[in-house]
Amino acid sequence: MSLSKSSFLKYLQCPSYFWFDKNRPEVLQEKELSDFEKALAEQGKKVEEYFYRLFPDLIKVSTKGSTALDETNLYIQKGATHIAQAAFESGGYFAQSDLVHFKGDGHIDIYEVKSSSSMQNIGLEDSSQARSKEEHETDLAFQYEVATRAGYFVDNTFLVELNKTYIHQGEIDLSQLFSINNVTEAVLNLIPGIWTGMQQALTYVTSTTPPTTCGCIYKPRKDQCAAFAFLHPEMTGYTVHDLSRIGQSPKRLVAFIDQNIINIEDIPPGHKLLDSHRDQIHSWNEDREIIHREEIKRAFNSFQFPLYFLDYETYAPAIPVFDGTRPYQHVPFQYSLHIIHENDGEVSHEEYLHTDRSNPIPIISQHLRSTIGDTGTILVWHSPFESGRNKELAEAVPTLSNFLLSLNTRMFDLKDIIAKRMYVHKNFRGSASIKKVLPVLVPELSYASLAINDGGKATSEWGSMVFEITDETEKETIRKQLLEYCKLDTLAMVEIYRKIKDMI
Repeated sequence: MSLSKSSFLKYLQCPSYFWFDKNRPEVLQEKELSDFEKALAEQGKKVEEYFYRLFPDLIKVSTKGSTALDETNLYIQKGATHIAQAAFESGGYFAQSDLVHFKGDGHIDIYEVKSSSSMQNIGLEDSSQARSKEEHETDLAFQYEVATRAGYFVDNTFLVELNKTYIHQGEIDLSQLFSINNVTEAVLNLIPGIWTGMQQALTYVTSTTPPTTCGCIYKPRKDQCAAFAFLHPEMTGYTVHDLSRIGQSPKRLVAFIDQNIINIEDIPPGHKLLDSHRDQIHSWNEDREIIHREEIKRAFNSFQFPLYFLDYETYAPAIPVFDGTRPYQHVPFQYSLHIIHENDGEVSHEEYLHTDRSNPIPIISQHLRSTIGDTGTILVWHSPFESGRNKELAEAVPTLSNFLLSLNTRMFDLKDIIAKRMYVHKNFRGSASIKKVLPVLVPELSYASLAINDGGKATSEWGSMVFEITDETEKETIRKQLLEYCKLDTLAMVEIYRKIKDMI
C-alpha cells in the first residue's frame, strides 16, 4: 500500500479516520460538500490555471498514480523545465506537486499553489491563518521528502497564494496577482517530524486491528472526522460537543470527556461553567426559555423608525472580475430590504438583483440610496458582514461614501439578542444562526422548500446565471429563486423581531 500526500494529511487530521478510509470506507459518514465548499474547490482549480500562465513552456501531467510517474519521466526525458502535477514515488510514498521547476542535474524547485490569499504584511494574529500556513508547509514538507528520497535535490520550496493587496484594473496582471514566498527554511525544520510521521502512518494503516476510539472525542462537533459516529455512537446525541463555541475552550471539553460527562443532562448542578454554557444547559434541562426582558426592551427602545431590515448576497471570486476589487472581496450583487415604517405599522419590501456582467457596486449603491432614508435603524443578522460590505461600497463609490458609512452608525445586529443570551431557547442548542432560530420562533417560515436555500448556493447560482448560462428561461428561473431566497432572509428578521417584541 502506498501513502499519498492527501492520505498523509488525513492521518494527521485523525489516525482512526485515516485507517477506516483505507481499510473500511463503508463505515464512514462523509459530509456532503456544501455549495460553498464545491465553489471553493473550483476556485482552487482556477487559481492554479492562472498561475500556470506565468510559465509559457509549462507541460501538465494529465494522469494520476503510476501512470503519472510514467508521464512525468517522459516529459523529463524530453527536456521539460516546468511540469505541473509532476509525480514522485519512493518506498511506498507518492506525491504529485502543483508545479516543479526541473533545473538540471537532478535539482528542482517545488511550488505549492493555494487558493488562499497571502498573509504577508498582515501578520498571523488570527489562529486560523496560522493553522493554514502550517498546513501548507506540512504539505510541502511531504513533497520535499518524497522527491528527495526519489533521488532529486530540492533547492527551494515555494508557497504560492493570491496577493491580498492586488486590485483588479482592466486585464488581470499575473505578475501582481500572486504572492510567491520561499518557505524552504520552515519546510526543512519540519522534515524530521514529517518523516517520522510518514513512517508511522504507513505502519498504522497496514495494521489488521481496527481502531476502537478516535481522538475526535476531544474536538467540537464541526471538527469531528467521518469515523466518529461509527466509533462513538453514544456521543452522537446532544452532547458537550454541542456547547456554544466549545472549540474556543478546548481544556473545558477535555475535562468533560475525561470525567465521562457526555450528554448535556449529565453535567452536574454546580459544575463550573461559562455563563453562555450555563444558560444553554439550564434551558435544556429545565425545558424553559430564558428571557431577559429589560435588556431586550432597552435594545428595542433604542430603535428609531422606520426600521430597515437589510441583507446582502455577495459574489467573492478568487480571481477578481470587477475593476477596483481584490481577491475574494465580497461584491454585493443583491439586497433585500423590509421596512417597518412606524411602531406596529405596515411592512413594505424593496429589493435589487444585478443580472448582467457589469460591475454591480455603483448600481447597488445607488439603489440603496434611493430606498433607505437618512433616519431609521438598520437591522441585520451578523453585522460584521453587512458593515464590511458598506465600508467597501463607500470606498468604491466616493460620492455616496457618507451615506453608506452612515448605515453602519445606525446599525443594530438582531443576532445579538440570541448571541448575547438576552433570549435563550432550548431548541436553539446554543446556536445564534438564523437557520436555527427561525424554525423555533417562526415555524411557518422555512428555507427547506426553496431551490436556493443558503448563501453559498446563492453565490454559485448567481455566478452561473451571469457568467455561464446562456438559456434565457434558465436564467429567469434562477433570478426568481434568488429573489425568493434573499427576501426570506429579511422577512425572517422581521418576524423574529415581532415574535420577540410580543414576548416583552
